[in-house]
Amino acid sequence: MIKIDTGKAIITPFNEKDNIILIDIYVDGELQVNDVNNIHKAIEKCNLQIPVDTICVKSGENYLSEEAFKYSMEKNCIHNKVVYVIKHMADIHFPSQVQESYFKTHFVDFCSSIDEAYRLIKN
Repeated sequence: MIKIDTGKAIITPFNEKDNIILIDIYVDGELQVNDVNNIHKAIEKCNLQIPVDTICVKSGENYLSEEAFKYSMEKNCIHNKVVYVIKHMADIHFPSQVQESYFKTHFVDFCSSIDEAYRLIKN
């Protein structure tokens, strides 16, 4: 199985048949443009069909810099459905914030486990 560590996130194909990628953003602190770009490049290396359905685990307490936010506004077409697995209560509002900004045309939800995220994507 492919497992790519960008130094801030680990990207792995979660279910190749269903075209689902798993991103675990484990770093604490600010993510810059190059961090988001590295995540996108890692997704492309997983040999799934773009756009992918994405399970994003926020296991670190991280946030986007203003430049990374703008970059995400322009480069969000790599994702289809996005479900966030929330590990920190401070992140509970994050999915609705991204839905209202750079994932406006995407299905976005959140939950507390990877299994539940998979079920949300499949339904």
